Amino acid sequence: MENLFIEWLSIDGLILFAIGILASIVGVMFGAAGFVLLPSLLLVGIPIHATVAINKFATGISSFSTVIVLTLKKRVQLKKMIPFMLIAAIGGISGAFLATRLAEHTMNIVACIVLIVMFFFLIKSKKKEVINEQPDIEKKTNLIAPFFISIYDGGLGTGSALLNITYFLKKQVSYVMAAEMTRFLMFASCTTAFLFYLFYGIVNWGVAVPVAVGSIVGSHIGLKIIPYLKGKWVEILLPIIFFLLIIQVISDLLF
Repeated sequence: MENLFIEWLSIDGLILFAIGILASIVGVMFGAAGFVLLPSLLLVGIPIHATVAINKFATGISSFSTVIVLTLKKRVQLKKMIPFMLIAAIGGISGAFLATRLAEHTMNIVACIVLIVMFFFLIKSKKKEVINEQPDIEKKTNLIAPFFISIYDGGLGTGSALLNITYFLKKQVSYVMAAEMTRFLMFASCTTAFLFYLFYGIVNWGVAVPVAVGSIVGSHIGLKIIPYLKGKWVEILLPIIFFLLIIQVISDLLF
């Protein structure tokens, strides 16, 4: 345990803490924490499955902290989110199970296909004027898409929050509310996926803890920034984030 404390307080630990902050800010605002976190951890030599496990731990912890805040402030009604969280939890652990049986190359191919399909869906769809801060999500949405997104999140997760945000946007939910509701789904899917990876024995606590602490800080910074994002910025930035994620996944496949 003493060695872990030394590792957490080292320069490497501070770098991981900073990576967690940046990844979580990007994750809350645009649903693309993996764009920062996964390549950063792979760059320092963490294996792909261990990287995914750390990502699930960090995102699950940071999502939980924002879920508490959003629930206490009554920004999102917990009762209405429970069915989504249950289905996301099942999807998350299912995805983790599948990931431990797939090679890294196969995982990247799946990620690439999903992101490309969603990218064209996003740029083809016309934006509808809605801004409903307390939508009746039971009538507007179903559980099928969140379930499959959660399977993907548990197995790899690159851009999974962005997929959830895009799904809610297409159901005529405001961007702020879509991002907030996504935190509930991410908490559920990431938590069950991480528990599976923990049981599987591929969690590196020396890396996971500083990244998670940074993610908690970053998630609250991201929530403060979201209300200042203008609609036109979102329309421009979301396709760009999607495109960058696709480039990242394709580069992982080719190099």
